[in-house]
Amino acid sequence: MTTTATLDAPSVTLDPGGVGSVPLVIRNNGDIVEGYHLEVVGPARGWASVEPAEMSLYPGASATASVMFFPPRSATVPAGELRYGVRVVPTEHPEEAVVPEGSLDVLPFTDTTAELVPRTSQGRRGARARVAVDNRGNQAVTVALRAWDQAQGVDFELKPPGITVPAGQAAFVDVRMHAATTSWRGPAKTLPFTVGVDSPDATSITLDGTFLQQPMLPRWLLKAALLALLVLAGLAALWFWLLEGAVESAAQEAAQEQVVAAEEAAAQAQEAAEAAGAQAGTASGNAEVAEEAAGRVEDVAGQLNLATSETPLAERLEVRTAAGGPTRADEFVIPAGQTLELTDLVLSNPQGDFGRVRIQIADRVLFDSALENFRDLDYHFVTPIVGVGGENLTMTVRCNTVGVPLEATPVPTQCDTAMYFGGVLSQPVEAGPAPAAPPAPETAAAP
Repeated sequence: MTTTATLDAPSVTLDPGGVGSVPLVIRNNGDIVEGYHLEVVGPARGWASVEPAEMSLYPGASATASVMFFPPRSATVPAGELRYGVRVVPTEHPEEAVVPEGSLDVLPFTDTTAELVPRTSQGRRGARARVAVDNRGNQAVTVALRAWDQAQGVDFELKPPGITVPAGQAAFVDVRMHAATTSWRGPAKTLPFTVGVDSPDATSITLDGTFLQQPMLPRWLLKAALLALLVLAGLAALWFWLLEGAVESAAQEAAQEQVVAAEEAAAQAQEAAEAAGAQAGTASGNAEVAEEAAGRVEDVAGQLNLATSETPLAERLEVRTAAGGPTRADEFVIPAGQTLELTDLVLSNPQGDFGRVRIQIADRVLFDSALENFRDLDYHFVTPIVGVGGENLTMTVRCNTVGVPLEATPVPTQCDTAMYFGGVLSQPVEAGPAPAAPPAPETAAAP
């Protein structure tokens, strides 16, 4: 062989995101000046190089090149042992190329993130959400999940409660929520909860969410049932009046036939006259019944014109701002022509920041407090706070000092304040005109 090549360190340990090198000694054993081309082969080829990549040696001379390694901090480079080689190709004798081999020991690293989707779930008895666990490290990670709420108003079921996520992949866990009590009527209940993602190899992650429990009976159902009963009562009165008139008309015809067939004309004439008087009184009474039924129908139509359309509302405001920076705000604009009835308010300061937060509707201040006074606040209003269309529900935050939770990686650089709020948006709905009452039957004339 006219060329020999050896690696001074057959094995080297590398930290992802770092740099490593191995000396490569090349010797020309031939009798002519030889040029050499050097390149790395194997799994490390994409993030390794040889410096210099070209060299020339006189007969009997040797030189040293450096094999440089730059492993990225990525799941594409798995932890553990990797084999590699350096191909040394002589220019004059390419058929005598040599490939010295070595090994790399890539150290493991962890980078795990998680997300709750959606953050706000709603339902009458229960709801569902999903936790996405993303493993960006270079080795598999095993995590265990748990869920809880401070008020203990929700029961949780995690499927599965623990998973192993391969390097560079993501996995999902179903979170099923069941309300501990049933809400039959009234505004929706806002129930905040937390999901924890724990791993022995990584920092624990906490995810905040909200379960919006809707009542079993919508607020509009009672009004609709009352209006339906009134309409049925009016229709029943009209039907009774029409049926009674038909029965009395048939009885009168039968009596008239008996009068014509009877031989006592004078007695029958007297009876006919009395029957005519009775008929006149009945017709007058029927007219009063029809007027009363028409009045009820008009009352029903009036109530229908006053009906309103109501839509449950659950929204979230969030403000992120640096310490000592300008005051920032997030807002919700009440749609024009609608009314907001605010019944639930949940404030969250997960980092323990220091500063000031203010909540207001238009110029009315609802809440003004220092951030350091709370981590989580939960308000439920028996009497809703009302805002009209065009007004803004605004959360304003001033950050003095950014809080640093234990084992937070990376360290936060901004204050993070959030507000969940719930209630009802209502809008008037006009109905059509009330139906007209049928005319009263004509009074029969006495014979």
